[in-house]
Amino acid sequence: MSDYTVYIDEAGDLGIGRGTRWFVLSAVIVAKEDESAIREKMRQIKNRLNVREIHLRKISEFPKRAFIVRELNSQNYTYINILVDTTKFDKAKIPDPLKAYNYVCKYLLERVSLFLEERGKVADIMLSARGTSRDGDLIKYIKEKLLPYEKNSINSAVFNKITARGAGEWELLQLADVCATTMFLTYEVNGFGFSTPCFSTAMSNHLYRYRGSLENYGIKFFTNDMKPNLEQLKATRVCSK
Repeated sequence: MSDYTVYIDEAGDLGIGRGTRWFVLSAVIVAKEDESAIREKMRQIKNRLNVREIHLRKISEFPKRAFIVRELNSQNYTYINILVDTTKFDKAKIPDPLKAYNYVCKYLLERVSLFLEERGKVADIMLSARGTSRDGDLIKYIKEKLLPYEKNSINSAVFNKITARGAGEWELLQLADVCATTMFLTYEVNGFGFSTPCFSTAMSNHLYRYRGSLENYGIKFFTNDMKPNLEQLKATRVCSK
């Protein structure tokens, strides 16, 4: 029986040379014993906002997003993010978005595996379903290629079931949407020329740290050259820590 569930969702468009500049793949790790409390909190938030699901790309008002983040901060979970600057892909090595996604997923599960190994725990994986054949393909890829491949730094023994569900029908996947989208908003510059890091800053206590280190664990850039220039990034920020 599993001790945790790992909920995986994304924000941004991984299309190389099109779509958003940033893509974020996030894993939210929740102990089974904490899931009911988070579900109840999500229901309370939805009732207060009068919405059927918590989907931050649809809930765009700043006060409502801030309310969601504040309320979820009281819950127990840990999350991990892989960040990709889609303008800096080496297209010779990674020629298409599908192959890129598989690499991003590998980096994410390596860190999830480390989290579980530290604690001697086992987890199920739940992916946010897209409602296409890609859902089944991704599950098959993780089971048959990613986990068994011995050169990956992934302990396959710490994972059990792998499934995909629609975020609209599963509150914990909506938590993963919040984590992925707030991290995306930290780096993506919108049409008005600014980014909003205040949401992810408020949630920073939930980021995974390995032996006290956040960089390359709770926040991992796909390649080192994708790490943004801090001064340039600060110039786009409408809010800060």
